[in-house]
Amino acid sequence: MQNLRLNPGESENLHWQSFKTGNPASFEYLYQQYSAGLYNYGDKFSGDKDLIKECIQELFVQIWTKRSSIGNPEHIKNYLYKSFRNLILKKTAQLQKNQGFDDLENYGFNVSLNIEEALIDGERRKKISGHLQEAISKLTARQKEAIFLRFYEQLSYEEIAEVMGITVKASYKIMARSLSFLRDNLSKEDLLILYMAFHMKLLN
Repeated sequence: MQNLRLNPGESENLHWQSFKTGNPASFEYLYQQYSAGLYNYGDKFSGDKDLIKECIQELFVQIWTKRSSIGNPEHIKNYLYKSFRNLILKKTAQLQKNQGFDDLENYGFNVSLNIEEALIDGERRKKISGHLQEAISKLTARQKEAIFLRFYEQLSYEEIAEVMGITVKASYKIMARSLSFLRDNLSKEDLLILYMAFHMKLLN
């Protein structure tokens, strides 16, 4: 592909508009901007690296071939994440012959919390991380995904709803239930570390 020709200061929306006119440099920009994040997101749905890469490639092939008819999403990231999510869920369901694909709770999503080393020393951090991971593993896939999008991708509740295809009210409810479950299943010390870790993520 050609080297980027748009000025670095131009907005993402201008890259999107330029991509829609067939500019390969803007298409490359979008790919470089989001492919790593999409891979990280896809890794939570499936451990099949080839499948994740295939879905990313298919997503970008689709938007390139349909570029003239694609609209102007308010949030490009949300649009790409939602489209990618639909792709990988569909392909995973097909591979697993999962008859319950339409059930939002019936899919795999694995997320682990990386507690900042600066918060606590090695042995204590390892112990608390184990407690947190055990508690999070008991959440539903949808709850784990909402936590990932909120605290790792820094999406708002409105954006989480857009990506996951749910209402804003549902996104608040899912997060509230998730945090309530964690509060009921973790010690006060574990909760303090968890909230500090989440706070640091949101500040980054």
